Amino acid sequence: MTGISDRDFGELHFDEAWTGLCEVFIFGRLCEVELIVQTFDGDSISDIQRLAFREFDSNKASISLAVEKAIFNYYLCRIEEYREGFDADEVDIKAPKVHAIDGMRDLVSLRCIKVMSPFDAGVRQIGFIFDANFDPQLGLGVLVTNGSVETVDTQDILLG
Repeated sequence: MTGISDRDFGELHFDEAWTGLCEVFIFGRLCEVELIVQTFDGDSISDIQRLAFREFDSNKASISLAVEKAIFNYYLCRIEEYREGFDADEVDIKAPKVHAIDGMRDLVSLRCIKVMSPFDAGVRQIGFIFDANFDPQLGLGVLVTNGSVETVDTQDILLG
C-alpha cells in the first residue's frame, strides 16, 4: 500500500484506489467518512478532480444542504414503493412517513465521499454514498456535478 500527503486531499493511501478521510456535517451530524479519489489504470489524480474537491471543500455546508434536500425529495417520491417492501411490524421503522428533512437523519448514513474520475472535459463530480434503512441492499447515491445535485438514485450510479 502506497501513502502520500496530498496538498488538496490530505493523507491518501493507494490500494486499488486512492483513499483517505473526509469530514462532512450532514443530517445534523458531523461524519468522518472514507474519501475515495477514483482513478483508472494507474492514472494520477487529475486537475479537474482537484478542482472538484476544492469546490466541495469550500462549499461543504451548502452542498450538504442540497444533498439533504435532494434525498428527502427522492424519498418522498418513492415512499410508498419502499413501504410496500416491508412487513407491517417493521414498515414504520424502516420506511416511516417523514414530513421534514430532519426525519431522514435515522434513515440514511453517509458511508463515503467519492471524487469521480472526469469523463467529460471540465465536469467536476463528487458522489455521496449512503446506506439506507429503506433500501438496505442498494443504498443511495447522490451525484453532485459542478456544485449542484444532478442525480439521486441507488448507489450503483457511483460504484465502479
